[in-house]
Amino acid sequence: MRINLALQKLEERGLECGIVLKPENIYYLTEVFPTAFAVLLLKEEPLLYLSKMDIHLVSKCKIDVDIIENFKKIHIPFKKIGIEESYMSYKFYRKKLHGKKIEDLDFIDEMRKIKDDKEIEKIKKSLKIAEKCMKEIIDLDMEGKSEKEVSAQISKCIKEKAELAFLPIVASGKNSAIPHHSPTNKRIKKKDAIIIDLGAKVGYYNSDITRTICSSPDEKFLEVYSIVVECQKAAIKECYAGNKIKNIDIKAREIFREYNLEDYFLHSCGHGIGLEVHEPPKISKNSEGILEKNMVITVEPGIYKEFGIRIEDMILVDKKPKILSKLRKLP
Repeated sequence: MRINLALQKLEERGLECGIVLKPENIYYLTEVFPTAFAVLLLKEEPLLYLSKMDIHLVSKCKIDVDIIENFKKIHIPFKKIGIEESYMSYKFYRKKLHGKKIEDLDFIDEMRKIKDDKEIEKIKKSLKIAEKCMKEIIDLDMEGKSEKEVSAQISKCIKEKAELAFLPIVASGKNSAIPHHSPTNKRIKKKDAIIIDLGAKVGYYNSDITRTICSSPDEKFLEVYSIVVECQKAAIKECYAGNKIKNIDIKAREIFREYNLEDYFLHSCGHGIGLEVHEPPKISKNSEGILEKNMVITVEPGIYKEFGIRIEDMILVDKKPKILSKLRKLP
């Protein structure tokens, strides 16, 4: 069990206990995904505290479970404790852990970076649904529809077979130059560049893909589009086990620099994906670490100027990069 490996890592650091509050981490270690506040104590005999709202999950759990009405009554007698520094609230820390020796449980993120076969299969299923929906949407005549209408149609399509990984992005015309644009009532025009960013979730595992389309592309659109495609192909070639993570982003910027477009690449080149849409490793020019076999990441270079173009695919890291996304790229 993963939890045994976590306990081993805890002991190696000289910690007496680990406190896990993040639902995704609780699920990763116990295969139980709480729907309400929960506390997992990593100790000699691990214990999961659940609320009454999650009493139906007790039978699924392979470790001891305690249904608790008042989490304030949880007693933590240990002095050397590991916590999720980026997730735990100051309120919880002040009430339960003030004065104790604290370290970050960063090894859980490290464990989650490498996907096992079951995780990869769930990711592939979620991606297959996302790509089917993307194909249906880009085959539609969107002229005259609002961004909100198209986004709602995407949501409906995904929800027929899965859950939404996130609210779909539909950004048209000038709005496409805003990387994280939220759909509006703006009506889509024939010559608009349209960024569509969507994802599905299956068995708690996410997918994330982006395509940029235009029903009546002009020469400028086609020029920038071809550059983004060239950039993404070059960056994907860097996604092999043993390479430095930052080299993916560095290669993307190198290509854009050749066309004097680097200043219009406004975000990092990608991210890890799994139980969360955005999870380690972050893929930026400042990233530390090495790519490892069975990491699942996205590669999503984009240019945002008068209009925006972004293309995003999911990659399985191996001796050679394996592109999980099968949907073709088209302007």
